[in-house]
Amino acid sequence: MFKKKLPGDAGMIGGVRKKGKSGKLEELVLPNAKLRFCPEQLQNLNFIFNKRLQKIKDACNDKSLALAKSVTERLVQRLLSSVGSLDPRFASKFLIRNDDEGNISSNTLDYIVRLDCLSTPSLYESDAMPRYSVIEGDTDCPAAYARLKLQAHTLKTWSDFVNGNGYLRRDKVQARLVELLALAASKEAPVSPLHVDESCCCGIPGKVVDSYTLYNILKIPPQKHVYYGPGGNVPRFPDPRDFRLAIVDEPEGVRMRVEFLSPALNACSVEVRVLVAIGLDAWPSTTDFPFRVPLGHADCLLYHQAAETGMYLVGYGVQSSAWQIRLPAAEYVIMNHYGPNSTVRTVLNILYGTVDDLDQARKTKRQQVSYKILNKYIFRTLLLEELEEASKTPVLDMIKWSPMYLSTHILDLLDKIIPKLQSERQNNYFFHKSNLLVNPGHLSDDDFTAEAHNVKVVLVRLFDESLMSSKMNEEFQNMILAQESEMTLLHKWKDLIEGLLPPPGTRGRRFCFAGSKNRQEVAHTQYTHRQLEYIGLLLKKMLSVKQNILHTDHTCFDQTINLETSDQDQPLDDIIFILVDILDQARDQYLSSQTNPNILKNKLKINNNYCSSTAKLVDLMRKDKELMNLNLEDDMVLVKTILKWLYKAMDYNKRYLGPLLRPYLSNLFAASHAISWHIDSIKKRASSDEIEALGTFSELVNSAKITPAQGLIDAVNKDWNWAKSMLTMVEKSTLRVVFIEERGKVYRHILSLPSYQKKEIQTGSKTLDLSVAKSEARTQNTLPNCYFNSILTGSKTK
Repeated sequence: MFKKKLPGDAGMIGGVRKKGKSGKLEELVLPNAKLRFCPEQLQNLNFIFNKRLQKIKDACNDKSLALAKSVTERLVQRLLSSVGSLDPRFASKFLIRNDDEGNISSNTLDYIVRLDCLSTPSLYESDAMPRYSVIEGDTDCPAAYARLKLQAHTLKTWSDFVNGNGYLRRDKVQARLVELLALAASKEAPVSPLHVDESCCCGIPGKVVDSYTLYNILKIPPQKHVYYGPGGNVPRFPDPRDFRLAIVDEPEGVRMRVEFLSPALNACSVEVRVLVAIGLDAWPSTTDFPFRVPLGHADCLLYHQAAETGMYLVGYGVQSSAWQIRLPAAEYVIMNHYGPNSTVRTVLNILYGTVDDLDQARKTKRQQVSYKILNKYIFRTLLLEELEEASKTPVLDMIKWSPMYLSTHILDLLDKIIPKLQSERQNNYFFHKSNLLVNPGHLSDDDFTAEAHNVKVVLVRLFDESLMSSKMNEEFQNMILAQESEMTLLHKWKDLIEGLLPPPGTRGRRFCFAGSKNRQEVAHTQYTHRQLEYIGLLLKKMLSVKQNILHTDHTCFDQTINLETSDQDQPLDDIIFILVDILDQARDQYLSSQTNPNILKNKLKINNNYCSSTAKLVDLMRKDKELMNLNLEDDMVLVKTILKWLYKAMDYNKRYLGPLLRPYLSNLFAASHAISWHIDSIKKRASSDEIEALGTFSELVNSAKITPAQGLIDAVNKDWNWAKSMLTMVEKSTLRVVFIEERGKVYRHILSLPSYQKKEIQTGSKTLDLSVAKSEARTQNTLPNCYFNSILTGSKTK
């Protein structure tokens, strides 16, 4: 079972052996666990993991658990709505889901409560902007934490929650929230979501959203918002008297345990964690993400899109005035980029299941107490690191993350966690100075060693399971055939893309100035328009993230001013920022890939020469008159300017900058060539046409120019997807929609089908209205204006 490492294993990258063009699995050696898996074992594990996931999905069909979690969520909404009415400072218009999508079978719920009066952007234009400074990197502040120093009217409003230096105290804010939740549980109101002021509190299901959805909502004016309301003829909140509630204030947040007194759900209990947080429409300055990711990385555009989604200062930890910096929307963007059945998401779900396997490994130790150290977030961090650091080229990554290599990735990641446990160090993905394996104080070195041994026990167990052959199983054979077909198609695509690459050429052939007017304009010989368009998207995202970075002693009130002036008044600084960041990436990539002992020995000297060469290049750029008058609104102008100066830098300093830039630009060319074939799909995914159409619908309803019924019919006839989804819900039952134009103004509408049309749908009739049948030849896809009713049930809530 345990074998020695063979000389041929030197070709391993991490725990994954280099594979040939055929795409056949090769044996995998785990150096830390000292295990070797042959290809047959890896395929057996692929089958075992898929079967295990299927069992988890079947367990998710437990109706009682789903009902219990649904009822608990509505109970939490009732309590928080009451909290917002008791103390407006703690009001939150939205309830942010913080659960992982792979956590469906768990009996836990995780939420973030955004303190709207302290958060940016504000809910309404008429709201007063909060005044405070956000201080990162304070000597008394742990890594990945920040402090808030309140000022002016904000300090006066929150005076009972600040310390002597004016910093907002996390512990006092959280303790007040616990007090308000306990008080809300004893109150009889509100009994219905219809009694909640939705302009400042969250009582309807349509406002329970993930952090990325909330980021998109807050970018849109409130008069363009519409939300789904509660179902049922007389919607009601759960009564707290029907539950056993326990509310506890802990360093990890506010914990609630909900047990049901109803006989139908008596066997269920739900654990709820509520994190109080302050949202900021900015990006932390203490992280090097996404600027550390080279432009030639396959997911570079994705990472920059994630970095536009803002940050939260969360009440978490033992520090009294330090707030933990979290980036839930950025994590959501990255992880949900991959489909639910993709290899990446499957690996993550299996790793989550490994947490339970580790619990079993701990229970097998009768004489020694083994503490739980690893958690799901650490495994997710490992996967994020693997996706970033192990990326080669877009085409090779596509093959590497195919279903054939599912078990390879899982085993490799489990093996990599062993030395991290032994060294007691696992960096936070976004904040490398923050240690996810920091000792909380009650653990010893032996505890971390014991946890590393538990991981080895799980790997040995997987090794034993992989020895059981599944060749005679029909499902196993179907899996192998599907893998072979997919690998054949992937390799054909790889050969096609690589065959379209131009032949290897010199710098002058790939990008030159020969043939252009006065040799001043850029003449591209091998960069296609699609490549330049893709690179333009990357550079614009770099500028967008840069303009949103939280500055030192950042004052919330001044943020909008900085964002408005940067792009117009400082085009030269933007170009220099992009160029220097690319040069830094090229240097880091060059030094990290070196194995030459002479180069490794002279790293400091190379870095010093690089810094001096870069400084001279920047001085040369500042003296260039053309750069002062550039219009960066045109993406092509920006791309051509950056590429021009990158290739100029190779000529300017062939000794120090040339060796760094040459491989970097080669990778950028190859990556942009592979990804540019998908540029239309990328732009389509970024399209906001559906959101804009929905916003127009809401705006017209709020201005009383149309009724919701009229607008919905028109939108369905125009083939908008959101309208089709809304119509489907109306056909199933009555649908409440809620429009919130401004603070204190809430409009509720009920959409329903006429009774005779409901009967036709229930009996299976395909003709919903006689007028539709008569005009079928003329307008087959047009709905009549009388398709359903619109009833205004409430005009305004104050």
